[in-house]
Amino acid sequence: MLRLAVVVLGLGLMMGGGETSFALTEEETKRAEALIPLLEGKQEFWAISEFVHMGPPAVPVLAEALKHPSRRVRMNAIESLYLTKDKSAVPFLNALASNIEEIPAVREKALRTAIRLDPVNAVPALQAMARDPNEAIRNAVAYEARNVKDKAVIDLLIGLLADDSKSVADGALRTLWGFTGRLVERQDFVQSTKEERVAWSKEWAQWWSGVRESYQFAPDRVSRPPEPNMPPGGFPMPPVPDQPAIQGGGADK
Repeated sequence: MLRLAVVVLGLGLMMGGGETSFALTEEETKRAEALIPLLEGKQEFWAISEFVHMGPPAVPVLAEALKHPSRRVRMNAIESLYLTKDKSAVPFLNALASNIEEIPAVREKALRTAIRLDPVNAVPALQAMARDPNEAIRNAVAYEARNVKDKAVIDLLIGLLADDSKSVADGALRTLWGFTGRLVERQDFVQSTKEERVAWSKEWAQWWSGVRESYQFAPDRVSRPPEPNMPPGGFPMPPVPDQPAIQGGGADK
């Protein structure tokens, strides 16, 4: 029976998928809570290492640290959650990223960390942040969405093509190109008007409705999109595909 118990425990650790298996004792919890203020100041790196040493059981304490009034503490709590590599932290990070009362820098870091820990469950946070009134947050969505291979993300990006901000729309276009390899001539989002962006977004949505069911994400491209051309006036143009489009994409005329 002892041998069986050891085997079961070993399998549980191997198959846990990064989820918390054990809880801190009362004494360990108090010690972890005492570390939270030390996430700011001369001992912050030591405090982070202590949380990492505790591992996944420290996630609930670090989740409370995300509410600390100090920006530095919150940022280092996010860093500690990332270093624990535990997916149970993702709901807390998504909630922080979606919180419009939090400052943009903290929200962006929370979003990046959540995506790197568990991109599959990042879609709700991305969708909430895509509607955010802060342009920097919407820009972060357009950029970070490249790490989430989900068809709902393409829906989201197509919506961002009609954004009030040219920068957000252009960022969404570049991420869409990374997913689909599709470009449309004469669609220069950097120099566009709002009316043009709305019309182009509708055109993309029409294209997407025709390929969505059969579309499959291809492996990551070996080469990165080429640097944008710089026409007279200094405005960057959309990238030109340097290889055949992936399945579901295509360069349109």
